[in-house]
Parts: sequence; structure tokens; C-alpha cells
Amino acid sequence: MRRFSMLDDSKPTLSRAIFSHRLHIGLGVVLLGALVVRPQNIFGDHQVFGVTISLALILLGLAMRAWAGGCAGAHTRKATIEAPRLITGGPYAYVRNPIYLASIILGLGMVGLLGDPWMFALYVAVFVFLYTAIVPAEEAFLRRTFPEEFARYCAHVPRLFPKWRPWREAQPVEFEWSALASEARLGLVLLGIYGFMRLAAWLRAL
Repeated sequence: MRRFSMLDDSKPTLSRAIFSHRLHIGLGVVLLGALVVRPQNIFGDHQVFGVTISLALILLGLAMRAWAGGCAGAHTRKATIEAPRLITGGPYAYVRNPIYLASIILGLGMVGLLGDPWMFALYVAVFVFLYTAIVPAEEAFLRRTFPEEFARYCAHVPRLFPKWRPWREAQPVEFEWSALASEARLGLVLLGIYGFMRLAAWLRAL
């Protein structure tokens, strides 16, 4: 099996730097959000319903990330763009970037849970910034590494909005159960972020 580890180190790019530091960027956004967040009842008389939907989106996002991460392998959690092979099975048979789609869904749930419309604006800005840089960098790597395979895959599977039915030529993959532990830890981190945001808003209101 062919193995390729990362993008050519002789050609550093802004996109690669953003990919490598995506977690640090996320933490920076959390700190920025803590300075401005003002939780409120944005759902009016349907607050219980709104919070329930928000929690459901978070759980759906975590489940999708676990499914995609378990099918793709541990390299998806590294600081470099890697791909031992082109993954087309599991959620990748429906959409080319299921982890990013899951993160978008999860982030929307967090915004609803915090209940601050300004957080939605920050959420949109961050995801647009990150994914317009990261996704093209990853796709350039895959296109260079698996030229024919990736071109055929792109022709049949959409980038971000999933198909209703899986691609018929998708290759089966084994699920790595360690991905569940990783997403469980992420769930705890999100809980901590929510508590931190609420505490920051309360302290500012004193």
C-alpha cells in the first residue's frame, strides 16, 4: 500500500499553518467569545424545545465525528495533513468532509445552548475562515497523492452537503473504536467551554 505522510515541507503555506494550529485557533475563539458572550432566552416561549434541539445537534455532531474519525483513522487528529489511503467508506460515501460537517452541526448546537445571537456571527466567521483554508489544502494534498482515485471520488461525492444514498463504489473500512474515547473527551471539553462561557458572562455582569 502506498503511504504518504504530509504535504511537502519545502513549500510551507498559510493553509497548512492554519491546519496545524486549528485547535489553538479554536481556543482563541473561545477566549474571545468569553469576553463578549451574553446568554439570553433566544427561543422565547419555546426555550425548552430550543435547548433540547441544541443538545441534540451537539450529540449528533459528536456521533458523526466519532463515526468519521473511526473510519478514517487516528491521522485525522494530527497536526499534519496525512492520508495513508483514500477513505471512501462509512460517512465518506455520503460526503467528502464528514468531520467538518459534524463540527459545523456541533458548533450550531453550542450557539443555541449559549443563547447569544452574537455567538452565531462569531461561529459563522470562524468556520468560514477555517474551512475555506483547510479544505482546499487537504484536497490539494489528496489530489496530488491519489490523482485518479480522488478525481473519481470528487465526481460522485459532494464536498459538504451529503447525498441521500452512499456512493456505490465506496470501499468498506474497519472502524477504529478508539475514536469513541476521543469524542467523549471532546464532549467533556465542550461541557467545560459552556461552563466557562457562562461563568465569564456572570462575572462581567457583577
